[in-house]
Order: sequence, then C-alpha cells, then structure tokens
Amino acid sequence: MSPARDAGPETSERYEAPWLRETSDDELELGAVTPPGRAEVPTGPRLHRLVSAAAIVVVTAIASAVLVAAPTATALGIAGLLVVGVLMVRLPWTVLCYVAVEPFGDLIGASVPGGVKVVGLLLFAAWLVRILVDRRPVALRHPVLVWAGLLATAVLASFTVSFNGAAGIEVAGRYASYLAVLVVLVDTMRTSLPPRRVAMVFLASCSAASVVGLVTFFTEGGRAHGPMDDANDFAFYLVCALPFALLLWREGGRRRWLGALAIVLLAVGIAATFSRGAMLGVAAMLVVALVLGLVRWRDVGLGLAAVAVALGVVAVSAPDLVERSLAEKEFVADSNVESRYTSWTLAAEMTVDHPFLGTGPGGFRTEFAAYDLGRSSNPVHLDVVHQMYLDVSSELGLLGLAAFVGLLGAGAIGAWRGRSSSEPGADPGLATAVCVALVGTLVAATFLSEQYYLPIWLLVALGAALDRWRPAATRPHASTRRGA
Repeated sequence: MSPARDAGPETSERYEAPWLRETSDDELELGAVTPPGRAEVPTGPRLHRLVSAAAIVVVTAIASAVLVAAPTATALGIAGLLVVGVLMVRLPWTVLCYVAVEPFGDLIGASVPGGVKVVGLLLFAAWLVRILVDRRPVALRHPVLVWAGLLATAVLASFTVSFNGAAGIEVAGRYASYLAVLVVLVDTMRTSLPPRRVAMVFLASCSAASVVGLVTFFTEGGRAHGPMDDANDFAFYLVCALPFALLLWREGGRRRWLGALAIVLLAVGIAATFSRGAMLGVAAMLVVALVLGLVRWRDVGLGLAAVAVALGVVAVSAPDLVERSLAEKEFVADSNVESRYTSWTLAAEMTVDHPFLGTGPGGFRTEFAAYDLGRSSNPVHLDVVHQMYLDVSSELGLLGLAAFVGLLGAGAIGAWRGRSSSEPGADPGLATAVCVALVGTLVAATFLSEQYYLPIWLLVALGAALDRWRPAATRPHASTRRGA
C-alpha cells in the first residue's frame, strides 16, 4: 500500500464549497462568500480595469461623434492638447516657446485674446511640474532673486496701502507675472537650459518681428511697429536683441552671416520706428560694445555702411512713403516732448508726496487728473510716465525703486562676473553681450516705461544664469582651496 493511501483520513481533508458551509451575516455583507445563483461582484484591481475600460469606450465614442460633427475643430483641439501635454513635461521647450512668442504678443492677442498670457501660465505650470517630478534641486539662491523678493514685497505693500481699482490690479498683475517669469528663467537656465539658446531664440524672434515691422511700414506707412501696437515698445525689443546679433558676427564661423543679416534687419527696423529713445540706446550700446571688445571699429564701419545702404534703398524705392512717415513723426514730436515733460514732472511730484510706497500700482493713471490741473494738453496718452524709473518711484515709492534698481544691478553684476568666469558652462561672449544690452535698454528706458515688457526681465535672468555665483555656505574654504 502506498504511503499516500496509508495516510488516509488522518492527512486528507474533505473539500467543502464555501456556500455549503454555515456563514455568518457579516461574511455575506463583506462579500467573503458568494451564495449560489448570485453573480460575483468584481472588486480591487479587476474593478479598476473594468472601470478604465468602460471610460475608454465612453471617451472614444464621444470623441468619434465630435470628430464626425466637427472634424477640423476636433483635430485642432487634439493637436493643441498634445502640444500642451508636451510643453507641460518639457520645461526648456516651454521657456523657448514663451521667449519666442513675446515679441508677437499684440499680434497674437488680436486673434487669440490673452494668448501670450496663456503661454505664461503654461510656463509657470510646467515649472511647478518640474519641481514635483525632477530630482534636481531648484537653483534659486542668487542675489537677483533676493531683490526680486524685495520688489514683490514692495508691490504687495503698495497695492495694499493704495488700492487703485482695476488699474491697480492690472499693473500689480504685470509685476507679478514678470517676477514669476524671472524666477522660472533663472532656475531653468541655471539647471537645464543653456542661456545662449534662450538668447538666440529671442534674437531670431525679434529678427522675424522686424521683418513684420518693415512689411507694415512699406504697406501702411507711418512708424514701423511690427507685431506690436506701439512703435516705441517694438523698438525696445529690437534694441535688446541687437547685441546678440553683434555677438554672432564677432565670433565668426558659419553663423557670421546670420549675425550680419540680423544686424541689418534690427538696425533698419529700429530706424523705421523713428524712436529717439531707442536710437539713443543704440548709440550708448555701441560705445560700450567698443570698450568691452564686442565689436571693433572696423565692424562698426561695416555695419553703419550696410545700414546706410539699406536705408538708401528704402528712401529711393519709396520716397513718398519715407517723406510721409517723417512728416507724421515731426507732427507729433513737439506734443510728445511737452507731454513727457509733464508726465515726468507729475511723477516726480507724486514721488515727493508719497515717498515710501508711492501712489500704488496704477496710481499714476488714477491720480493723473488730480495732479495735472490743466497742465497737459494731451492727457489721453499719459496713463504711463514714459520714463521707467519715475514710473516705478511714483507708484511703488522709493522703497520699490530701490528694490527695482537693486534687481537691475544684481543682474548687471552677474553678467559682468560671467565675462571672466571659467566655471563649466561659462559663456564670456554672451555675458559681454548681456552687459551691452543692459546699457542700451536702461538708457532707452529713460524715455519709455518698459518695466512691463520682457526685455528687462530677460536680461536680468541671463545675467543671473551666466554668473556662476555660489552662496558663501557652498564655497570651499580658503584652506581647502590651498589644499591644506
């Protein structure tokens, strides 16, 4: 007899189906036993799979019905969702996309209201995703961001003390949005995105915008404004991009002629805006570029000759257009001088009357009538000061102006240190171009309120990214550097 058979009843148990055993009410309620004739209820992972499959079927059916009803709109919607999904997980791509679309903000806004703001929100959302899923720590320990925090505090305090309704909300929102952009740019360019790539994308976008501006100049006349509503703001973008084109020309190689083409496009575009502030900024920029070695005297001569030839071609090919544009500029020139003198005077008076926190964001617009008292003959265009520093001081006070100037100074110092940096990833040539661009834009901003536009914030972010500055706590001690 086999051992298994000998074991007999001592080692074997009689199988009994669960529903034949006596079960308690608790077991039935918990689903531990399924009585005969009752369907088994799926639970756990199986239930999740069934729900997921049902959801896919429902979504597919709805999408198919919508696709049949409106195929073009549906295809565009799906493509848009795919683009948004990619940008949400590819922060460097989102940064480049934002920098590229900024010079076309007004043109995009005409067809898609708030289009650039949507890209800005997507940029910030992608950065939050990067914080959650990327193991690399954020690179936000830089003096630029300390000053940015102080400026944000000044904006909030001034907004709270002097609330100016819709105008205040609008201006405070501009400050908040560009401060957020600054944070994202600094972190991204110090961790995963080369600053040069950002600068070159901005240069390409401004060169394309200049082409649009020249087309509108030849077809519509007047002052070239390109994809923007205001010719002065358009010129400010082109001034900011010009040193990056000079950098390409200076470095030579295969991109030398791309730099030459960009120089001509930007210079002619600036000339077609007839913006005196922008031209003064270009003049200051050329002086600094010569001093810092970004360009040579021979390069300046060649560039001026090329621009002169281009302007001559324009004057010969469309003399009536050029004459009419000059007449229009001359007609408004005197009134512009008067209105800006008035706005600067009123802004200075507001700063004296509210020295600490100013009149609040949007305060110049809301307080203008109370201070003007009939001194201006053209108050319609005086909702901003047309002078960046007085604009900030009149609305945010001297505390806000100090924080803003500190922010600009920290960016400039970072770019200056980047010129001599030997750290891995250093780009001294680009750092020099950023220094030159900062001089040009800060001079041009003496006649424009440009704190509400990207160039200033982009240059400050580039200065912080090119500066391989480290907090004192992370620097090696002197004894360590000497090998002690």
